[in-house]
Amino acid sequence: MDLDRMKEVVHTPTPAPLHVRLRRAIHAQITDGTLQPGESLPSERVLQQALDVSRATVRQALGALIQAGLLQSIPGTGTFVMEPPATTPATGLIGLVVSTPNFHFFYPQLAAAFDAVIRQSDYGLMMAMHNERADVLEDVATELLAKNVVALAVTPPRYGDVSTLINRMRQQNTPLIFIGRPSPSPSVDSVSTDNHRIGYDATRHLIDLGHRSILHVGLPDYSTGQDRAAGYSQAMQEAGLEPRIVPIDEPRPASASPLETPVPATVEDHLAGPAYSAARACFEAEENCDVTGIFCFNDVVGMGVYKALRDLDLSIPDDVALVSVDNLLTIRHFEVPLTTFALPGPEIGRQGAELLLLRLEDDTYPPQHLLLPATLVKRMSSVNIR
Repeated sequence: MDLDRMKEVVHTPTPAPLHVRLRRAIHAQITDGTLQPGESLPSERVLQQALDVSRATVRQALGALIQAGLLQSIPGTGTFVMEPPATTPATGLIGLVVSTPNFHFFYPQLAAAFDAVIRQSDYGLMMAMHNERADVLEDVATELLAKNVVALAVTPPRYGDVSTLINRMRQQNTPLIFIGRPSPSPSVDSVSTDNHRIGYDATRHLIDLGHRSILHVGLPDYSTGQDRAAGYSQAMQEAGLEPRIVPIDEPRPASASPLETPVPATVEDHLAGPAYSAARACFEAEENCDVTGIFCFNDVVGMGVYKALRDLDLSIPDDVALVSVDNLLTIRHFEVPLTTFALPGPEIGRQGAELLLLRLEDDTYPPQHLLLPATLVKRMSSVNIR
């Protein structure tokens, strides 16, 4: 038994309680051959001390594995690894439905991490996409349920009401979690980015650098944009500064099929174009514009703002500092690389899968709404104000 590796797994934060993490860690070492049939496990006391968990946690984990036929307890002798079955049939299929990706790797990274966790379980995985419309998500979910998926993890769409899907899953007693964005319902689990904290931390970063006139170029039409704008406004108000939000619009998908949804040929056709126009109009509308810092909704918005400032002969960061979100590969190679936030896509995928597996095992836990932090990546677009 690799106790060091097991301790690391057990104490890695997940939605599952400690005894479930320990059970899964022992199961994984049986599956990968670290623990061989007939091998004796350390005593409960040794496991308790080596793994820094309670005796009750050890007993619950071992008891579940004994009940599953993976371990055998012989009174007065010890606990031993049983010969595993020749094949372990999948318990069922789990469905994962995410938003169609555009210019970043958030959803592919999320899906890859989700898949990695599910592969270590007794379940299979079926993945699909929606185009940000609730009616499309409903159709995709119907197709997956017709293929007998036993649980669903979905990204809430930006447009439309998902209450029909929530009620349907509840009536069918099929576990549902929202992943990548906050849950539209307090009764449904979710794992997502703490976007309010992103807005707050981005703005505090600029304030701490000495900036006082800070603009936010954002998308107010859905929860992610609203949360980032709220964090920005809170940081500004706490510093005694006036929030100034410039909203931009993103075209809504008209097609009913994700495959038919037109993908912009260039970033200018997506958000960068509207961001360029909005930023340029803002600076041109004020003869002596005093803005020295801009928090952009994401990196694509940042690209548009970056180009607008350059075309207006404004220096980045000497005249205007920029902070954005996503950590796209492109912005790292700008003449002035953008300060940004790296999103926790892989961790959201991992914890989302763990939470859904927990729901499949025991649905008595109260709903969990996990908000994971993003990481500030400081680059040359934000420096101390002169």
